[in-house]
Amino acid sequence: MNPVQKTRETGFVIRNLSLRTRVVPAPLAGFSDRVFRDIARAFGCHLVFTEMISAEGLARNNRQTWNLLDTGGEEFPIGIQLFGQREEALAEAARLLADRGAALIDLNLGCPVRKVVRSGAGASLLEEPMRVISIVRSLRKAVSIPLTVKMRSGTQGNPMAAIELAPKLEQEGVDAICLHPRTQEMAFSGLADWNLIGELKQCVSLPVIGNGDIRTGDDARRMMEQTGCDAVMIGRGAIGNPWLFRQARAALGEIPMGMNDTPTLDEVIQHTISHVEKMVERKGERKGIKEFRKHGMSYLKRCPLARKNRAIFFELNNLDAIKEYLTAVTNS
Repeated sequence: MNPVQKTRETGFVIRNLSLRTRVVPAPLAGFSDRVFRDIARAFGCHLVFTEMISAEGLARNNRQTWNLLDTGGEEFPIGIQLFGQREEALAEAARLLADRGAALIDLNLGCPVRKVVRSGAGASLLEEPMRVISIVRSLRKAVSIPLTVKMRSGTQGNPMAAIELAPKLEQEGVDAICLHPRTQEMAFSGLADWNLIGELKQCVSLPVIGNGDIRTGDDARRMMEQTGCDAVMIGRGAIGNPWLFRQARAALGEIPMGMNDTPTLDEVIQHTISHVEKMVERKGERKGIKEFRKHGMSYLKRCPLARKNRAIFFELNNLDAIKEYLTAVTNS
């Protein structure tokens, strides 16, 4: 029985959290806001993640950090990814989030961004395995809800850190591990080494989620078959292409293959308009449009006219002008 068949029959459970699909959207800094999460659900995802959140900000009751969550009234289940390096702050933030209805706490051990790494958080923690174990131990004592970690494969100084850490984290009570098999220094360059996901799966008995270089539904299927992972996490490939979530589910046999069709340009434009309208409704016109632009050009990258007029798009600063621009692209 191949991994895809096995998972389809047994389902996907993290601790006591039963999930309806093995396709999970990644926590993407600057992208995984409330509107993006709602869109992911609309395309078939069940568990969704906030973008990574500063544990220090939550523990110190920073209003801007709490506002970044934007989970009030949101559909369950929501996973919150925390980053930081001080275990007391991480544990306190996790307690606060669990009390407010978080379904899952995820520890970020993978962010390669220089600012985060220099603070001693993200992927840089992989250089200090004993600190990671101590942090996870504190988090496990702090909350009874599912606890997961999302890791890079390692760092230049310790490229196999994830494989070495995984069994120890399982012993400390981690409920699932997500692996992005690139080192910290690789950032998003080169190819993700899916073989490392398979190696990690062999050394733990808890669920393993594979992440990295999933750009088509067939990529999701190949990752599961090649590595034996229990689920796939889709990150950058879904920016401007939420249809990828549905295509992955179809490739994994969760929904009929007829539901994985590539959208027409008209469908893309209509969805893009809907996305910017929701951003403006939720955040106001100025902020909503500013934060939408990075989504907008990703949606329109398949449209030659939009790519040619990229500069014009970035100058638009009101909703009506953006809708007029998008309608013109459709009719050109």
